[in-house]
Amino acid sequence: MKIFSKKANVLALSLLMFLQGYAQRIDYEVNSESTIYLKAVYNDDQKNHIEIFVDGSSVGTIAAGGSLKINKSCHRFVKAVNPTEGTKTLWRSGNTAEEWKKAHSAKDEVMEKENIEPIEDIEPATVKNDAPKATFGKMVSINRIVSMFKEALEKDSFYSSMFVQAFNDEVGKHSELLSYMNDKESREDYIQKHQLREYFKDKELVINRMEDSKDSYIGNFIIANFNTNELPNRFEYETKLRNILEEKILERKAILEDFRSKIFEEDFTTLVAKHFFSGESIIINIAVSFFVVCLVILIILLIKKANKKKKTSIVKTDVVRQNAQTDIVVRRKTTSILKKQSLEDVQHNEAYYKIDCADFCLDSAVRRIYLKNTCIKDIYNLYAEDLRKPDNPNEDGCMVLGRWVHDEQDDEYYVSLEEIVKPGDDAIFKEYEFNFGGKIKLKVSEKLRRLRRETNLQYDMTCWVHSHPGLGVFFSNADSSVQMQLKHPTHPKFLVAIVIDILTPDQELGIFTFKHDLSINSKADLKRMYSLEELHKWAIESDRTSFKQEDYRNIMQKATKRIESHYGIELSNGAIIDMCQLQTYQENGLLAWTHGYMCEKNGKTEYVLTSISKENAVSDNELLGCYINGSHCSIPTIKRIVSNDLRRMNFILFYSTSEDILTSIPVVDGQLSTDENCYGEEKLEELKIWTRRKR
Repeated sequence: MKIFSKKANVLALSLLMFLQGYAQRIDYEVNSESTIYLKAVYNDDQKNHIEIFVDGSSVGTIAAGGSLKINKSCHRFVKAVNPTEGTKTLWRSGNTAEEWKKAHSAKDEVMEKENIEPIEDIEPATVKNDAPKATFGKMVSINRIVSMFKEALEKDSFYSSMFVQAFNDEVGKHSELLSYMNDKESREDYIQKHQLREYFKDKELVINRMEDSKDSYIGNFIIANFNTNELPNRFEYETKLRNILEEKILERKAILEDFRSKIFEEDFTTLVAKHFFSGESIIINIAVSFFVVCLVILIILLIKKANKKKKTSIVKTDVVRQNAQTDIVVRRKTTSILKKQSLEDVQHNEAYYKIDCADFCLDSAVRRIYLKNTCIKDIYNLYAEDLRKPDNPNEDGCMVLGRWVHDEQDDEYYVSLEEIVKPGDDAIFKEYEFNFGGKIKLKVSEKLRRLRRETNLQYDMTCWVHSHPGLGVFFSNADSSVQMQLKHPTHPKFLVAIVIDILTPDQELGIFTFKHDLSINSKADLKRMYSLEELHKWAIESDRTSFKQEDYRNIMQKATKRIESHYGIELSNGAIIDMCQLQTYQENGLLAWTHGYMCEKNGKTEYVLTSISKENAVSDNELLGCYINGSHCSIPTIKRIVSNDLRRMNFILFYSTSEDILTSIPVVDGQLSTDENCYGEEKLEELKIWTRRKR
């Protein structure tokens, strides 16, 4: 009896532990193989409250035995933090992959039986070149043809990214070795020994041959993968495929020219000289030389004649100037003139996170740092991609552009961090090394030109960011070397460096600056670390609180009747530009999804659109609605297109291609509003003009 009693106790305890392990449940729908739409979380634990985290951000606390509505797309994970048991993962990306596959295989079977034509062709994740031709009667979309074409190119020995990488590596290796050779003889010996001229000519021949065979390459691909009766308009898809090939060939030609300039040190003048003095065209060259000499003599005679006229006009002008009080001097604006050095718009702006450097360091040449919320989100999203691959410990990083102001009295700087620049495809990512590569210089220069031109303010590279995954936050000797290389030539001490250990729970972040004596702060000098997770939470919240009505165009302002649940649909510059770009595809149907956030003002709801993209979900912003193209705004047609997604939407944006009118249609309680007085309308052309004026 005692033995039975012990067994019963053990069984009861095991059962209790089993039930406790499932004390939290989630209600969700599968969006894709790697994402879900989380409706709610239930806490069946009758003793403990739990805090719920979605993709790294806290969404709320659930009391014992309670529940919480979420209604949000999830991409990475859903976790519950119990004060007694710790963290428990309720869902992780990939857990519902099988569920997605089963649901879609069942859907395909139903559609095939009932001969239903899908609204939009679903592009497969992977497509093999040797797959059998499709035999269904439905038309293949251009997007699918392009997708399969790009996948086929990645398997091609010439068009794949591996070819570009190998070519770049070859150029880099030889140019680095040649940089140590100062005399021409050594360089020439090296070039002949490694047959670099022959290598260059071979690559040139290959590129020219592939350029001549573009049309046949496309034709072979189409024949190998599709039946003629399932293809759309030939001109449309062939144009897109040809543009892809031309872009790749141009990329390879650029590397070829880079090879010529770095290895052979031949600039344009050298090439012209070689051609001009070659024996093959000596007669033509003599004729051209004679023509040039005659032209030069003619120009000299014209200049002398013009100078004589100018002298007489100067004498007359001097007489007039004697009677004038002042001269009017006109100077042309040049790119060498520095723009305005100012942070006036930043200092009291709620969109910037202010860090007093005295909080983390006793001696810093930078007094205060202003971190823009969008910059914080971009850095966070950069490392969110790395966190998708937990087995990848490689370092990663970016450059950050902003502005700075110098306090000459104290020799200290105020610095803003506003826009990131990611490295190019020549960057090197290793476990204990990160090399930005050479292409990032071009990207930084181009972005600086754009910012200075658009704002008339002096933007510079004010910071660089890199990670130490799993190694902790510190500033190594190699990091100090990079800091010294990147510093400004005349104001070196405003440059900021940020190091992040993305594998710590709160993504620990350290800030390193120059001291007043131009040495660099070390980890021992830091009094405080920051958290990228906490900064990201602040950035999302501040993005909403810093909303300014004048920076957006409210498409609902012309509605006859404005309901409180949809009082405003605010379009940002970026959202309007996204819509204009969508028109280049000249397609009808559901083209994209609208993303942003909702804010309440005096009991009235406004939806702020930050972007419109073909992605169902984007980082940091919620799915608010969708964007549809069509000739005329028909409610039955719209219902048919979005019937499965209406419950997730707050409104529909419909663009009439025949009338050039954008209509906003509220979705109330999961149903499209049929009251046209509640609709907002704007001409897309007027929205374009508004964006130009804002810029």
